[in-house]
Amino acid sequence: MQLHYFLSSPPGRSQISPLLRLPIELRRQIYGYVLPSTSSLDVHVQRRAGSPERSEFNLTYIRQTIGNGVWRMQKTYPKTEREIGNETVWHRGCISILSTNHQIHDECVDMLYGDNAFVIDVAFDSVKFRYRWLVASSNLTPCRSYSFLDHFSQRNLMRIKNYVINVEHVDDYTGMIKYNCGGRGLTAGILEQVQTLNDLLSLVPCLHRLQIHLIDGAISRVRFPSGRVHRVQDDQNYSQSQRVLDPFHRLYGVRRAKVTGVSAEYAETLEKSMMNSRGL
Repeated sequence: MQLHYFLSSPPGRSQISPLLRLPIELRRQIYGYVLPSTSSLDVHVQRRAGSPERSEFNLTYIRQTIGNGVWRMQKTYPKTEREIGNETVWHRGCISILSTNHQIHDECVDMLYGDNAFVIDVAFDSVKFRYRWLVASSNLTPCRSYSFLDHFSQRNLMRIKNYVINVEHVDDYTGMIKYNCGGRGLTAGILEQVQTLNDLLSLVPCLHRLQIHLIDGAISRVRFPSGRVHRVQDDQNYSQSQRVLDPFHRLYGVRRAKVTGVSAEYAETLEKSMMNSRGL
């Protein structure tokens, strides 16, 4: 049965739309067939039919410290290996139904923002919404990033209940290259962005799912034979780098919270803090 039948009433009958006469549970099922939605999809090795297989690692030249000091190749894995949320894919739908009337609009946006997962990437200079969508004809998943706090209205930001958050903390070497900043200023900048995001999350009435991951945005996660380490989670920096997540301790009442990329003790403490009720 066509959707426009439900959205308008035949002449001479009640002005209430047939769609609005249905129970809210049935209306939500109908909206689910129309609205954009997210799902988990393995996009790690996607490629066009007939195209060559994509490399799962990069090759980096490094100098040996043992022996004659010759250069050799070493495999280093790309940044996507270190992020979470890459499997979250949007299935495009139709949002014209939002302009039907106020009731349908409110029910649809509550479902659109409240039921889907939003992937957020926090870096030294930005808080971005990562939008990855499925192209059904080619089975590819293009991706774009938007300034999270500017792209959505304040009212709709309050409706989002499910988050996947990557917080990128880089070492001084990478920080100087990407942001012209290092040392404590680099950590302070990342901490400020986390605080900005947390100020929003603390206003949301009830967060359903919050998955937070501290990632390393540097060149490689492995120790080079030269002894140089491009990794903020290295032993000497581990306890300091994970402190950029401290603002999330202000959150409470989260139904499901998961923290990764940090020490087991810090993860357990932060998860319990976010899932506690106010005053506990």
